[in-house]
Amino acid sequence: MNVSITDQLAGYVRKKVKSGRYNNASEVVREALRRMEDDDERALRLAKPTAEDILTDLTEEQLDGIRRRVRASIEGIEAGKFVDYEGREGLEKLADGVKARGRKLLAREASGK
Repeated sequence: MNVSITDQLAGYVRKKVKSGRYNNASEVVREALRRMEDDDERALRLAKPTAEDILTDLTEEQLDGIRRRVRASIEGIEAGKFVDYEGREGLEKLADGVKARGRKLLAREASGK
């Protein structure tokens, strides 16, 4: 593979080799590409945080609130207080309900109530 770079970048590569840290220009380019790959992977992880990433940012009070809501939800399910959504039609009905509640909340926030 042959790659063309600007004179400025070529000078930078030569400077890195001359520093003694790298034996040749290929090592400089490989290191730069490894770092670019690491940066891309880091950006992807930040764009898609894991549950652990999210939970570490929460306060103990927020975590307690989540635990209470989960416990209440489990108790509701055990008591038979749930709706069973089956098939595409059921999921569409569920999605429509979620969207409607979201629109209602947004409208309430927009009106300042």
